[in-house]
Amino acid sequence: MNQIHKQRSFMRELLIWVVLLIVAPLVTVSILFYQHEMSGMNKIEQEKSILTNQTAQKLVERLGDAILGITVTNGYWEDNRQAVLNNDLRWIQDNVGVVPDVVPNIDFVAETDLQGNVLVQSGDVEELKTKVLYPFILNKFQKEPKFSGIVNTSKGLAIVAVAPVTSNKGEAAPVGLVIFGRLLSDEIIVGLKDTLQADIALLLNSGQFLTSTKEISTERLHTYVDTMKTDGVEHFNLERRGELLVAQSAAPLLDMEGKTIGSLYAEQPTRSTTEAADRLRILGLCSLGGMLLLLGLVILMVRQRIILPLRHFTLTLEEVAAGRTVKEMPKHVLHAEAQIVGAIDKIMQWNQVLEHTVAERTASIRSLLDNARQGFMSIGPDLRAMGEHSVECTRIFQQDIAGERLGSLFYAGDEQEAALLESILDEFYNEQDEWKRELIFSLLPEEVLIHGMVVQVEFKYLPAAESNASQTTIGGAIMVMLTDITETRRLEEQMNRERKRLQMVVHVITHSEDYAQITRSFETFCNTELVELSSGNESVEDKLIEIYKSIHTFKGSFALLQFMHIVPQLHELESELMELLGREVKPTWEDLEQWLRSLRLNEWLDKDSLLLKEALGDATSEMGMEYEVKLTKEQWQHLERELRIRLTLAEDKLWLAELRKWRFKPLKALIQHYPAYLSELAERNGLLLHPIELNGADIPVDPDRLNGLTQSLVHIVRNIVIHGIESPEERVEQGKDEYATVSFSIEQEQNELTLTISDNGRGIDLEAVRSRAESRGLLPPDNEAMPLSNEHIANLIFKDQLSTTMHTTEWSGRGIGLSAVKAEAEKLGGTVRVSTSKGSGTAFIVKLPYEDITGAERVGSL
Repeated sequence: MNQIHKQRSFMRELLIWVVLLIVAPLVTVSILFYQHEMSGMNKIEQEKSILTNQTAQKLVERLGDAILGITVTNGYWEDNRQAVLNNDLRWIQDNVGVVPDVVPNIDFVAETDLQGNVLVQSGDVEELKTKVLYPFILNKFQKEPKFSGIVNTSKGLAIVAVAPVTSNKGEAAPVGLVIFGRLLSDEIIVGLKDTLQADIALLLNSGQFLTSTKEISTERLHTYVDTMKTDGVEHFNLERRGELLVAQSAAPLLDMEGKTIGSLYAEQPTRSTTEAADRLRILGLCSLGGMLLLLGLVILMVRQRIILPLRHFTLTLEEVAAGRTVKEMPKHVLHAEAQIVGAIDKIMQWNQVLEHTVAERTASIRSLLDNARQGFMSIGPDLRAMGEHSVECTRIFQQDIAGERLGSLFYAGDEQEAALLESILDEFYNEQDEWKRELIFSLLPEEVLIHGMVVQVEFKYLPAAESNASQTTIGGAIMVMLTDITETRRLEEQMNRERKRLQMVVHVITHSEDYAQITRSFETFCNTELVELSSGNESVEDKLIEIYKSIHTFKGSFALLQFMHIVPQLHELESELMELLGREVKPTWEDLEQWLRSLRLNEWLDKDSLLLKEALGDATSEMGMEYEVKLTKEQWQHLERELRIRLTLAEDKLWLAELRKWRFKPLKALIQHYPAYLSELAERNGLLLHPIELNGADIPVDPDRLNGLTQSLVHIVRNIVIHGIESPEERVEQGKDEYATVSFSIEQEQNELTLTISDNGRGIDLEAVRSRAESRGLLPPDNEAMPLSNEHIANLIFKDQLSTTMHTTEWSGRGIGLSAVKAEAEKLGGTVRVSTSKGSGTAFIVKLPYEDITGAERVGSL
């Protein structure tokens, strides 16, 4: 019993010592390691969250940049300046005070004198009714004439932009201030959420609450607002919600004066931190289980290999001391020393196996990085590549990069770009402010071209405390991750070309007759009209305008068919023609003819025609024919001429008139492709339309005579989309159906044919048309007795080179399209006019004389 008790006491003591000397330290180290890692991750998430919060406030403040241009435009206006000097409040109200009603994203405006007395205001903001109640705006205006910022108004939080009231060029001394403002809304905060990929909320001291998601309540922000009133510092919290950790930060929201007016709150789930924390917890549990298993094995081994042999050895000694004969030495006694030595050898073998495993795992990780098709390298403050890097870096740069400067590696043939990159990195290392360092870091390139390869670049800053021993430098290291995306870009470009090619093929197949007519017209234009350029009594300038209109119409027609190559070429030709028209000294006929011949316009269709032939084969040539009564157009015209020569009797002419009707087409057939094109163009511009129908009788017309007019209608269709239809959001705000309505109607009254294209959009901005016409010198002298009517102003849009679009695009801005429609209508002896109503819509009305198609005298005419 005493022997057994001693054995149990020894085992208990051994277990206690193992727990105290091995298990407890390992558990303590594991817990400290877990806490250290979680603290580090918490710090990283805190920095990221606070940075997101700061960025959100900067983005809110920079919303003012979007309206500062409008503010400056109205401030730098000599007429406005004169109105302030003359105290012409009515003019200011009619021209400045109406801006919130006509300009999107402007909610209020106030114009004041230099003392802050409000002359005119719109938007019903209490602080801007009679006098500017923001002294800091007047103080800041003395130092900075143009600025924007955040203010808290009686109607809620707003972004305001301030500019001086001065002359057109800003040279005259200011006589007042013009203040435009935009109220912040949940939609704007949702836009910030999409930009920052984080939920944002604002709670003002006044109680106003704005949020990007309904999951954030005002109660969550009240605590932060109350504490910030006293300490004014940023707050951060990392809490678990379900399976994810969510980083929450709140910072004081400052107005333009620098005064705290509320709290700005941001939160975002941290998947990487959550995964890391979960892995650490699982690793800790696995380590604890492993330690317990190891402890059990150690105790079992000690018992079997040490304690039991010693016990049997002691029993053997007792037998010998008692004088009893030991017939056979117990094997535990014979092998006791050998087992102990063997146990030591076994432990050494385990250690060797462990080191070998670690070496294999390290080699495996290196092999994984070398074969991951990504380059990993690091640079220090000296901007030179460190020795450790993956094999992919050598492949990308085609050299050993150790010790090479990053600028020379990225831009081997461009010293200027290399110097710019290194100057950005030098500034990053020399800057102490974290916010500025983050901004500088964002200037680093995301893609570079290296030895013909498109390489995606990612940079990650590793502070000195986080760098390993081989990378420890003053200021830390920057990890550079390189990914060869050449094949990806090539495939994207190839897929984009294939998509455009398929769209072109589909449109040509769908509108084969239009394709035949357009290509035939273009060939005639190139081979006939341009060859006979100087014939007639036209001036060079008139001829340039005529060519310009034709090119503009052809560009619209080919764009309707989704042609890939000729449309941008025609657009470039338009720009060159516009430049010629803008010259004071126009080119001579000889120079113009030589220049147009050098362009070789008749070859511009070759690339698109080749693509069609590759897709459609021999069917392409058939699609290029125009069939009338199952005959080609040339065959039918020849038939008419022959019959006209041979049949001369009166009854024969009547019969020929009836025959002539066979090649006539309903007017609907000539314009039936426009509804589909209109719907497609609206979809590209984010607009919503009800199904478009062609209303009216099937009135037969001569397609040859109306071809030019029907092709020019593409300009009206584009005008409806670009200028007429509002966005769905704007229509809803105005109480309209978010789906707009566009209609085509055809009517015939006696000998007059009327084609009406109407919409229920925003209508024409008559003031913008008047202003543009005045700047172009297209208005007659003012006549107080007979002022210009709204109808007269609206129809100015048919003037050459008159457009209210300030920037030229592929779709608008030239001011030629609608004048081309007018020219084609007048060729047919008709007229075109526009009827518009602000907020209700616009109607384009084309009236043509409808001649009697049975007239024998026109039989055979072309």
